[in-house]
Amino acid sequence: MIGFIKKLYDKYRLRQARNRVVSRCCIGNNYIITQSANIKLINGSVKEDIKIGSYFKISGQIISSHHGKVEIGDHCLVGPNCCVGAVLSVKIGNYVRFSNNVTAIDNNNHPVNPVDRKIMNSVDYSSPYRSWKYAVAKPIVIHDNVWIGRNSIINKGVTIGENSIVAAGSVVTKDVPPNCIVGGNPAKVVKMNIDQEPRLIPDVD
Repeated sequence: MIGFIKKLYDKYRLRQARNRVVSRCCIGNNYIITQSANIKLINGSVKEDIKIGSYFKISGQIISSHHGKVEIGDHCLVGPNCCVGAVLSVKIGNYVRFSNNVTAIDNNNHPVNPVDRKIMNSVDYSSPYRSWKYAVAKPIVIHDNVWIGRNSIINKGVTIGENSIVAAGSVVTKDVPPNCIVGGNPAKVVKMNIDQEPRLIPDVD
């Protein structure tokens, strides 16, 4: 019995410690931080660059580099092994769900020009030339109530419309209209007007 109580206490202390770490890395409240969660501020970013809403749960990773802005609304989930990263901006609305292994990064992660990539690969890992500053970047916008299936990738410059679903394993390279399902690589619209689908869950008071 004593061992069981100690385990519960240790788990509580771990959660409190992780919450303190997260509170130093972002602005938000009423969030749930799992053991695998990780929030990084690199290359000059500060806690004000990451803002998270209420009732947010994270099991993945959020990265801000060079003051890249990450803004996440209320009632959102970033699942295990996900990565949300910004050197410019990633803006996520309310009621958005990232399933497992989703990547949404607003840049190419590396230069495209071969000479630049050769320089990047020849310098030490601590060199600024290995940072996102030297990659092409465009903001990502994900509107309210979007569901993103596991193993999907959201590329730089993409806007996903309200209520849409990204099917598992998709690579989203272009904007997604509201109220549709996209799937594939590159992702294409496979179903429209999903807001007209029959309701299955009764209204909740």
